[in-house]
Amino acid sequence: MPEPTMPPGRPLIVAEQGHFFAGLREHTGPYGTTVTGTHVQYQIPRPVRHENALVLVHGGGGQALDYLATPDGRPGWATLFALDGYATYAVDRPGMGRSPYHPDLHGPPSPPAAYGGFVAGFAAPTASHTQWPGSGERGDPALQQFLAGQEPFPADLAAAHEDMRRGAAALLDRIGRAVLVTHSLGGAFGWLAAAARPELVKAVVAVEPAGPPFATLGRIGALSYGLTAVPLEARFAGLPVAVVTAEASGHATADQATADYLREAGADVTEMRLAELGIHGNGHLMMLERNNAEIADAICAWLA
Repeated sequence: MPEPTMPPGRPLIVAEQGHFFAGLREHTGPYGTTVTGTHVQYQIPRPVRHENALVLVHGGGGQALDYLATPDGRPGWATLFALDGYATYAVDRPGMGRSPYHPDLHGPPSPPAAYGGFVAGFAAPTASHTQWPGSGERGDPALQQFLAGQEPFPADLAAAHEDMRRGAAALLDRIGRAVLVTHSLGGAFGWLAAAARPELVKAVVAVEPAGPPFATLGRIGALSYGLTAVPLEARFAGLPVAVVTAEASGHATADQATADYLREAGADVTEMRLAELGIHGNGHLMMLERNNAEIADAICAWLA
């Protein structure tokens, strides 16, 4: 794998960086009382050119590392957005990444991601999916890097959403106004944050969010309340939302239904279909693909 490099002519100057846990809670079990929370890694560039920070929330069985670098070693969205002048906060959802998983707290694990499974299928090459940074087949170094970081899916979607709500509210209370950039199964983080702290969520960029509304998501649960598995007092009136859809992911129908649902809830929705912007060949993992910088630029243009 090549060493990560900055885009030519765009050095990143970091004023502050670090990590913390938000939304801490205690759990008492047979081995004593434990503490869990939502891990957040942050990076504040110099200069900060935008009033609102960006909170980056991973999808499915991923981790915050989905935003830190691509599987072939290029800068990830956290770095690219920082280069554009945004303070970035990359989240590990509870039970994932650096927010440690334990079955006593999060339920029995799902099977691990494997070649031939649907998660590996996100990298599979097709006539229209051309941007994955490798062959997408068994033995592909980029696919190996991606699968090595995949984790169990949540055992209980409703419990996972309650954890997201707690973590989102606590994070925003700490950092103030922000834009939420969410992906796939992490999409609920944005809706829960907007409902819990409407004065602090300035916009949501939902990259192929879990949907369509009221869908059943396999064995982990259903979006029983539209876009979430827990009751949601939606406060979306006037909230700017971009629903980002790749050309080759097969997510277009679900994203259309999600966009329509959000409009009915009062949100100001932009359907950002990458193909219509001249950005072709992407799948569901667009932040990891060859043209991730081009997509980051399109998101920054919408935010501007």
